[in-house]
Amino acid sequence: MEYPLIYEYELTTRRPEGGQVEAAELRQRDDGKWQINVRVSWKDSSFYSVTKFTFLEIRLYSLATTALRHIVDKYRFHGPIIVHAKEGKLAKNLI
Repeated sequence: MEYPLIYEYELTTRRPEGGQVEAAELRQRDDGKWQINVRVSWKDSSFYSVTKFTFLEIRLYSLATTALRHIVDKYRFHGPIIVHAKEGKLAKNLI
């Protein structure tokens, strides 16, 4: 699923005052890597795929736990996180 892109720095160092991550999802790609998608309060209500800090390239994670930790620690999101895993690949790349 393709979403518009959002720079990681918009979620961290340049987040607008009072801006919040309203929803987060972790999606496993066909290659087994994980990507983070977020919905934020200062943009429209669609999800955005998180890119690398200053490059328009989607940030990918080999392990789901690393991506989950990033959502909580770096993006300061403490709500439910939707996880979309590919069948048969979850256990291998989850931890």
